[in-house]
Amino acid sequence: MSDPILTPDHPTLTLLKEEINKSTEAQHDLAKWKLAVTAALGAAAFGLPPLDKPNYLLLFIVPFVCAYIDLYIYQYQLRTLVIARFIRESSGDSVLKAYEDKCKKVREGLGFKLSDWAACGSSIGATLFGAFFQVRHTDLDIRLVSVIWVIGAALVIGLYLFYQIEAYKTDDDAWKLRIWFSKL
Repeated sequence: MSDPILTPDHPTLTLLKEEINKSTEAQHDLAKWKLAVTAALGAAAFGLPPLDKPNYLLLFIVPFVCAYIDLYIYQYQLRTLVIARFIRESSGDSVLKAYEDKCKKVREGLGFKLSDWAACGSSIGATLFGAFFQVRHTDLDIRLVSVIWVIGAALVIGLYLFYQIEAYKTDDDAWKLRIWFSKL
């Protein structure tokens, strides 16, 4: 059985394009929430008014909050990739199909990876920042700080790597990425 061909005026095609738009909006909202929540945790940790007393232990929460929000960002990005592939393979609209083919080629380069790097990089940066202050400004055992930091950092990096593997599963070059990760 072959895949259905969606004509340009097919209502399903319109719904799929709307779903991509909604997913993109949700990703942007999540990125804003990530910034706001990490900033609020940082402000509370440093004892900004009305607290006036630093509580650096709050910085331990930051990597887990970042990972949680990144999980949803990556979920929306994967949803968009699946819809785009479906449109590329099933659309009878030659212009839309050509656009999706062009996007696929850009995606194979670095063009669409900037938001991935921003999501992962901001999470790693916030994680490192928190670990630095924990070590320098608390009397906690360095081993405890290190273990919690490693768990948070591993979660952030693990989610990013999982997303990258899932994102490339549907592409022709997926095997290259899986071979590269298997060598780690």
